[in-house]
Amino acid sequence: MGSPKDNETKTILKKLAIFVVAFYVIYYLASIIFVGSFDVDWNDLGKFPFRIDKYEFNPGDGGGALGAWLAMVLTYCCSLGLTYFVVKATRKSWDYVATASVFHFVLCCIVNQDFPTNWIWWVTILLASALLSGVAEVMNYYLIDMRDIETGN
Repeated sequence: MGSPKDNETKTILKKLAIFVVAFYVIYYLASIIFVGSFDVDWNDLGKFPFRIDKYEFNPGDGGGALGAWLAMVLTYCCSLGLTYFVVKATRKSWDYVATASVFHFVLCCIVNQDFPTNWIWWVTILLASALLSGVAEVMNYYLIDMRDIETGN
């Protein structure tokens, strides 16, 4: 259900800033784990979350390409907690997820100075965004909104 304050612009921008910053903190923590695990050069860590090339982002190639894919998947899985602890509103959770995904797409284009043409990247980000949006709405509905309803017993 959320509170009436959830619709105020100031509240939305504050929560969105927290959500996006926390999203990238999670992304870089996952990237650190996979850069170390897959023996990727540590100098590549800064650009690791923004890999879009089919040779740099492909779970079938193994190594750093698998690590980049796993970092994205793990980030979206862990972002479920962000929608619970930061967003706290069923009807708004998909907005924050979609905004973070579009923001990530724009940053990927800026960092790589190229448009992502890798179909695996597109399928991964679209499926991860859709699944996170759906699961976050259901989770917030049952864990937050249903808790607010009092029964007559």
